[in-house]
Amino acid sequence: MNNVEIEDVYHHDFTTASEWEVFIARLEELIHEWKLPQRRIGPPLKHGDFINLPWDETSDKLNFADVEFRLKHFKLRLEEETTDNDCILVSEEQEDCWTQCQKDVLNASNDFVQLDQNHLEIARYYGIREFLVLVPSKKSSILDETRIKILLSSLTIAVSNARCELPAFVQAQESWQKFYLGVNVGKGSRMHLNMVHLKKIPPHCRHLTGLLSLFKQKINEGCGIQLDPVIVSVRLTYSLKDWTSSTWTQEPPDFDFLQGETLGVDELGKLPFGATFDPIKEFQLFVSWPEICENVVVDSESFSDLEPLSAPEWALQVEMVPGPACLLGEYLSNFLLLCSNPKSLTDILGDGAAYATDNDNQSIGSAFNILTESKIPSISTVVHRATSKSRKNVEGPITEDVLLPILYFVFPDAEGKSRAAYMSSFSSVDQGTSSSSSTSGGVGTSSTVSGGGSTTTAENVSGAGNNSSIDDQWRGIKTCAVDSLVWRLAVVAAHCAYNLGGQAALAQLWHEFVQEVRFRWEKGIMLPGVGAGFPDCVRTCLLHQKLQMINCCIARKKAREEVERKVQGMDINADSSAGDSEEDEFFECLNEDEGAQGRHQLLWNRPVGRLAKHPTLRLVQTGEPLYLPVTQDPVPKTEDQLEEDAQVMMQLGTDKNASEMRARLMSASLLSDMESFKAANPSAQLEDFIRWYSPRDWIEDSESNDKDEWGQTPGKLSPRMLIPNNPWASTWTSAQPVPAYRQKRLFDDTREAEKVIHFLTNKRLGQVGQLLLPVLTHAALVALHEKKTSSLQGLPDVLQAIHSRLQFATKPIQQKLQLYEDIIRDMESVETLVAQMNSLQLKLSDNEGDAQDKELQAFVVQLMRGKEVSVPNGPRGALGNRISKMFSDAQKAAHTSSTGGSGSGGGSSGGGNSSDSDAMYDPRSMAFKPFPAPTCKEFVLRAMAPRPSPTSIAQPQRLYVSLDKDNIRMAGAFSEDTIFY
Repeated sequence: MNNVEIEDVYHHDFTTASEWEVFIARLEELIHEWKLPQRRIGPPLKHGDFINLPWDETSDKLNFADVEFRLKHFKLRLEEETTDNDCILVSEEQEDCWTQCQKDVLNASNDFVQLDQNHLEIARYYGIREFLVLVPSKKSSILDETRIKILLSSLTIAVSNARCELPAFVQAQESWQKFYLGVNVGKGSRMHLNMVHLKKIPPHCRHLTGLLSLFKQKINEGCGIQLDPVIVSVRLTYSLKDWTSSTWTQEPPDFDFLQGETLGVDELGKLPFGATFDPIKEFQLFVSWPEICENVVVDSESFSDLEPLSAPEWALQVEMVPGPACLLGEYLSNFLLLCSNPKSLTDILGDGAAYATDNDNQSIGSAFNILTESKIPSISTVVHRATSKSRKNVEGPITEDVLLPILYFVFPDAEGKSRAAYMSSFSSVDQGTSSSSSTSGGVGTSSTVSGGGSTTTAENVSGAGNNSSIDDQWRGIKTCAVDSLVWRLAVVAAHCAYNLGGQAALAQLWHEFVQEVRFRWEKGIMLPGVGAGFPDCVRTCLLHQKLQMINCCIARKKAREEVERKVQGMDINADSSAGDSEEDEFFECLNEDEGAQGRHQLLWNRPVGRLAKHPTLRLVQTGEPLYLPVTQDPVPKTEDQLEEDAQVMMQLGTDKNASEMRARLMSASLLSDMESFKAANPSAQLEDFIRWYSPRDWIEDSESNDKDEWGQTPGKLSPRMLIPNNPWASTWTSAQPVPAYRQKRLFDDTREAEKVIHFLTNKRLGQVGQLLLPVLTHAALVALHEKKTSSLQGLPDVLQAIHSRLQFATKPIQQKLQLYEDIIRDMESVETLVAQMNSLQLKLSDNEGDAQDKELQAFVVQLMRGKEVSVPNGPRGALGNRISKMFSDAQKAAHTSSTGGSGSGGGSSGGGNSSDSDAMYDPRSMAFKPFPAPTCKEFVLRAMAPRPSPTSIAQPQRLYVSLDKDNIRMAGAFSEDTIFY
């Protein structure tokens, strides 16, 4: 018996917590962590709190039966706490045992609010300020009824054990259904938060009468008491999408030449702006009757008092078209796409383009042949109209009748009486360049009396023309002056690329432009609309610099040829009639002492190339007056040439040979100035040149007050000038007395002009686009600035930010397209906002004066934020009348377009049995209604009733109903007394 084996028996351990108990415990733990039990009752809600005040969200994860959930807590953050706990329909004694949820469901301040944040639709359905919601984490759906009941029971047990009086919900069904079931447990009451969502609307629920019967039936279950009148809030939504009336429809911006009409100057000079179609997608009008007694209003299948024009409150909400197509943005995006095109002009236009780029003297067989020949008298005598048989015409998508107006717009001086002439600042600057170069001898401008040659000469050459040509408002953007030649070229290039043939049109325009530049260089005709002087490498784009170089070459060429004719004695009569200014320039009159010295000079050693006598300086060795020489101008260079020179200098290295080579490269201008100085002052020494050319390298003896025999302060060369075989001394030794006009030109205008033309000719299409892209973007920014509206207060800051980014993007020579993509994207956003604002103002204003009304502007700005805005004075105000007229016009248009009496209304009906024509027709007045059938009906029904028995304390009851197209949603909050059951 002692060896009897005892069989193993399984014993269930009831002390081990189940998954369900762990889940409930975790819910209670989170509730305590968030300090939700025993929350203090807050002040009554005010109108607009749900929208205007922020919502705080807290969430955490938890698991139940291998399913991950997330418990979320939402709370409205109130601005201030008050002690006013007055609430409608109840007394203070009753409030003491009520939860915050029960008080909120009776508050009508925030009925029908529209909240965008996820799960906040619960606040719309039940009107509560704080709640808990349990949702699946991985977007899974809880469809099984048993699981739904288990989760809801778990929440009920958790909030009861934790003594939390917040309403708790479980999200069930599919996520798109927004279906929630919940419970709110108080000290002596319980509120069931249930919901019904049906795709088919029951017939008795389509109107307020049936909903009242349903609500009362739900409350009276088991009670059998007489209810007080139900308080009803109603909102009807009307939709307007059919923009058929031209009086309030925004017409898309249009250009005549887009429709095949004649080109106009005003159209060519501006970029299009605005949406291609109306950017307003839909108007939603909300008409409301807040808190009316059920005995006051009738809404049944046969009759309804709920007419929009009788509603006390109106609100409007606008839905915008997502990403509307705007012309300015499309222009820029299309042009930016072309900037990446690797094709050459020959690939696009054929062999004719390649043949036409050769530098020959044949006539031009393009549209510019007609342009320059027929309009410029000086050209018409040189250029033959007929095209050579051996030359091929370049054909493109732009026809001649369209191309010629474009070219006349870019080069208005080619037309006799052009309406598109450039600003006077451009023309005066161009003329000034030509005249100044002529009087200075063609090879340079005169140096000033007080300073060294190179520095002051550069200042004189750059001139003030460029300063006046750039608008101060756009200073810092490295493009060109507004409405200059490059500006116009960029704008018309955008027109061609977008409307007139794409890449082929742009290639054709560029080819014709280069041909005209070549023609003007060969015939010595200045390019209009281009700043004068040296290429402005600091403030203008590379293309503008290249065209400045062409003008500089033309001016130098004219002046040089004129001097050569005078030197050779070809214009003696002209010189005698014009005065002795030229003689004063090259042959100074000598006084008696100087004349005596001059007679001892040899014929080949006479001074030549003098400009003027220095007022104070004399030669150190002989005491003769120091004469300022006529020097060659500094060599103008564009930004890319300066960069190439810098790279060459860096590649030479740092050893002795590299330093000598670097000094030799930089001494060409110095040698020219020394030779001119020696020619003007045959008896001069290096000290004399240094005193004039580089005064800082001449150190006067400040301690001695003695003067030399000619009244000059003694001095000496600086230490760097005393270094043996320094570049200055070596160059002075090798310099010969040669006047400027006999020297080898530092600046070969012919070669430099051909280099520019070669630069323009051999550009690929993408490179052409990159040359014009900065200017086109700048022009777009100017267009945005002109079209901006004062109603959008933050718009100037946005434009300034775009301005700053464009300044940064335009600085380098090689344009970074990514920067322009971001800038264009921002410009498109601004254009969209302005187009939307203009469309709203057009629709809501009867005339232009109304558009400037402050009340209207404030109303439109609020609509732009995408939220519903209360209409001042409802249907009785000016805005209400305008909105009513819009709906009425849409109804009339729908009735006119209908056939057989079955027209389509401005919106879809909330009912399913009546047709749209029935909704438009009013049988009482035998006329068509000004408003269509509502697209959505919303009702909130409130009452106080003792439940679940007549002896229970009266509890708040609420029902929210939404009838939207062919589905119905009901969200009921029904309270019951748990003490006096």
